[in-house]
Amino acid sequence: MPYPIFLQLKNFHCLVVGGGSVALRKVKGLLRAGALPQIIAPELTAELSSLIDDNNLLWQKRKFAENDTVGFHLVIAATSHKATNALIRQEAIGAGLLVNDVTDPEESNFHVPALVNRSPLMLAIGTSGEVPYLSHKLKVLLEKKLRPDLEDDIERIKQCRDSLIERAGDNIELKKQLIISELNPIVEDFLCGLMNEDK
Repeated sequence: MPYPIFLQLKNFHCLVVGGGSVALRKVKGLLRAGALPQIIAPELTAELSSLIDDNNLLWQKRKFAENDTVGFHLVIAATSHKATNALIRQEAIGAGLLVNDVTDPEESNFHVPALVNRSPLMLAIGTSGEVPYLSHKLKVLLEKKLRPDLEDDIERIKQCRDSLIERAGDNIELKKQLIISELNPIVEDFLCGLMNEDK
């Protein structure tokens, strides 16, 4: 069973190898997470080319070569050639890097989940790379069901939590009492109104 985590990628050096639609999707995801990935590909789709220009990303216009993963923390092998992706994956794993091979999820050491974003709330859905279509369908379902305007409610929960932590200080019993009497009712109200009523 995989170990689910959320990575803070702001200071990660990320590499995407590939210039097609899958690489485009991976680059978009990395950008949303705050990373500035580098791209290696002999050719790019028009949209990926625009994305690179708009975000001042580094693009090396060539095929993958030995030792291209050196200096990176996270690598995505997103070419259309399974053998090339396998070489990238093997090199990255040998160097102890995080690597996702889009053509061989089972041999990758991480998978990108389907994500439902209601910032700051994020729901990640995964099937260990085995049934990505199911992950996608669950994402679509939750996107329809979850209210889009959750940010203000979550901010109120955060403010309540911050306040009770400050008031309780090191008093564990008082903290427990405040959670039950103040935080829990707000969270329960939030959960009751989480879903769109008409969906």
